[in-house]
Amino acid sequence: MTRQENSAAVGDAGAPTGPGADAVRRALRGPPGRVALRLAAPGLPARRRVALALLEEAGRPRGGSVIETAAGELLLTEAEAADGARVAALLERLLGAAPERLDLPDAVAILLTLPGLVPAAAANATAPLATRIEALADAVTLPALLRREGVLHLAAGAPQRLVLLRLRVPVEALAPHLGAAGADADLARHAHDRLCGRLLTELAEPPRRDELLGTIPTVPLLIDLPLALLPDMPVASGEDDAAAVAPALIATLSAAEAMADGLALRRAALRRAGWGLAVRGLDAAALALLVPEALPADLLLLRWSPAMAERTAASALRRVDPARLVLTRCDGAAALEWGVSVGITRFAGSWIEALLAARRMAACPQAGACTRSACAARAAAATPAGRAGCANLSLLAALLPMEAAP
Repeated sequence: MTRQENSAAVGDAGAPTGPGADAVRRALRGPPGRVALRLAAPGLPARRRVALALLEEAGRPRGGSVIETAAGELLLTEAEAADGARVAALLERLLGAAPERLDLPDAVAILLTLPGLVPAAAANATAPLATRIEALADAVTLPALLRREGVLHLAAGAPQRLVLLRLRVPVEALAPHLGAAGADADLARHAHDRLCGRLLTELAEPPRRDELLGTIPTVPLLIDLPLALLPDMPVASGEDDAAAVAPALIATLSAAEAMADGLALRRAALRRAGWGLAVRGLDAAALALLVPEALPADLLLLRWSPAMAERTAASALRRVDPARLVLTRCDGAAALEWGVSVGITRFAGSWIEALLAARRMAACPQAGACTRSACAARAAAATPAGRAGCANLSLLAALLPMEAAP
């Protein structure tokens, strides 16, 4: 259909009117090769906010608008093809569904048939206010949600040894304690960050620290923390890096936080104070978008999936010193085999927890009354109730028999 035919089609009597329809008609003015994006109604307010922001960003260079249909669908009226493809890929990754791509100007007549076209408004907040979410987070019994996860050193010709202990509050375990607010990703993240702050406070008190951790080997602690909770250390120029000490506490940040301005300078100051930095959640898709070797962190926590073995992820990791890598979510032999093949020596996940349980049971005189899964679950617990039933609590707390420790 030519541009003249399109104009005639959309100008017929009975065609919809109003700001939404007018925004669609403006897409007639540009050259071919542009696209519109049509996204199914996002189910949650937090997802809708993300979708709106990404669609608005993609449409900005061409003056595209984001409008909404009567069914709650979001429609970006106009974007360059490259911008549309990039945002469509991001939306598919973040929301699990890719928007429909429609070629312009041919699709204008189709878009005008969608019911109830209106400019997209910001989502109304239906979840509790931040003050309420903080009260809910403060009411949570932190030790009951906390998990201890050992990171094991595995290398040919070397003894197995515990090298890190990760303390983690699973988001999925926290959500039921937040009521309706647990469905809002932003509020749930705020509650999770607040719990992480409580964890730092409790670790600073020796009695509470011993209760949470048990008797463990002296290994660094890995703790998921928001960037805002890192101490504000003065950055001294020209100070010798030799003054840095091995970190006792390693804060694991999201990839977005690790790219914050000034973090590289702060990293040196934090290291001198005994803090390390790690980046968590690096899956194959993230490695394709990032420059992992440039992230200002001591450790990169890779999230295992079979996609890690594909060319894009493997190419990105070839540029990274394997000594910086930890492979998490190891769920079987395939993960271990791949990790060893790229030089990784530190592993965590359900397979590692089962291996540690097997090692403990082999050294435990009371193992006949236990199962491997029960031993693994008790070792992960941070409360006496979670460890109940174990007849060898010192071995359980150590995660690995002492003869295997360095």
